Amino acid sequence: MSKIFLIYVAIMVGSLAIAMDFASVDLALPALEKQFGLDLESVQWVINGYVLAFSVLMVAGGRLADAYGRKRIFLIGMAIFAAASLIGGAAWSGGSVIGFRVLQGVGAALLWPAMMGMACAAVGDARRSVALGLIFGTCSVGNAAGPVVGGALTEWFSWRWVLWVNVPMALLAMAVTIAAIPKDSAGDEKPANDFVGMGLLTGGLVALMLVAYQAPEWGVASPATLGLLGLAVVMLGVFPWVEKRVPEPLVPPDLMANREIRTLCFSVVAICQLFFIVLLYYTQFALKFLGDDPIGAGMRVVPFMLSYGVVSYLGGPLIARLGTRRLLVIGLICGTIAPIWMAILGPGASWLAFNASLILLGIGVGAVIPTVSSRAIETVGTDRAGLVSGITFMCQLSGSALMLAINTAIFTAVSSARLTAAFARENVTLTAADGDVVNSLMAGAGTIFSLPAFTINQLPHLAEIASDAYVFGLAMILLVSAALVGVALVLVLRFVPGK
Repeated sequence: MSKIFLIYVAIMVGSLAIAMDFASVDLALPALEKQFGLDLESVQWVINGYVLAFSVLMVAGGRLADAYGRKRIFLIGMAIFAAASLIGGAAWSGGSVIGFRVLQGVGAALLWPAMMGMACAAVGDARRSVALGLIFGTCSVGNAAGPVVGGALTEWFSWRWVLWVNVPMALLAMAVTIAAIPKDSAGDEKPANDFVGMGLLTGGLVALMLVAYQAPEWGVASPATLGLLGLAVVMLGVFPWVEKRVPEPLVPPDLMANREIRTLCFSVVAICQLFFIVLLYYTQFALKFLGDDPIGAGMRVVPFMLSYGVVSYLGGPLIARLGTRRLLVIGLICGTIAPIWMAILGPGASWLAFNASLILLGIGVGAVIPTVSSRAIETVGTDRAGLVSGITFMCQLSGSALMLAINTAIFTAVSSARLTAAFARENVTLTAADGDVVNSLMAGAGTIFSLPAFTINQLPHLAEIASDAYVFGLAMILLVSAALVGVALVLVLRFVPGK
């Protein structure tokens, strides 16, 4: 067996582990909610904790790989990822699951940039495009398969296996890497990592997410909400000042001042939030209201994942044929139209119309994500390709996590108001126990088929009210997301030059 084949195996297995974990955990969330008594706001941190650690630490991970050796940092990162998956699968509380998901994100932040550099260096310049194509192509496959695999493992075994399945893949990737990839030399100078900048950015984003999650419960003008909001403003406001004064800033000031780079970062945040809305809210609707098992719920979003994966995989040829600006505009147009269409249709629409809207959205997301990185490299030059790619990916993940928190707050407020108005209009009075059941249905582990507290005469009507409230809340966040993508489209047309 040739060594080059083993190198391809190593990078494909590593990419598959990250991509499947990223896309499969959503299908385990209802089981987590049920076992640990979590509501939707709390369980979001299973996703957000991972994404935040992954995104904020990835630039530092790339610098560590350059300084201490890509192979070494890849193995360390993969070992952390595997250990966190193993222990996280045996978690004893909702908080412990979130903690080990954060540790998974730390491992991913180390291994991902190291894997990119390691793969390109190991195969040589002649095969570099093949290696990168395998990485992104495998990620597309993993993203498409993730919801189905996550649903199957949750349905047939337990939500714990969604984490445990990472362990054998990680061990295989480590074994092949040790055997096939030569040791690379570390840099002569060790990096002066911007720990202050990382702390300010992480703390500010976490404070903002807490405000978005808890403001409806605490009150917009409560001391806790205003205090956290003030903390976020201070930390994120001080961040640019600090970056101008450290020797190796996390985000260099000249990139923060570049209007085109800022436009690209905003565009990838605007489009990527739709990825999370589809994976979370549509699968939850299928589980809660349509009676799907986790496998069936995962299958409902496969058209979106496949179209996203295919267009992402074809990103290179499409950029060569159309150009980065034109492809960005096409993707953002699709990303504006699709969520409006989906909001009008609702998740219970006909099979053909529903899947057509998902495919259109997948085309938009798949066209924008790889093109943003390519255009950013065009803008700043190939000598800073690794840095700007890390920054755009950091914005993609951390911005999406923040927008998911905001969307959750909007959904909760809108759907709750819709429920209250409907109950008042219909003169329906709920007992405290019945109210808890409805709240669990909207933002917890309940399903439409678990409403035995209601009388047989009330059940059908209240089920319809709850479904309508869920669909109304989902439509609202889709329209808000469409508006943000539309703003990104206007900014691209204004600040990204080209035909």
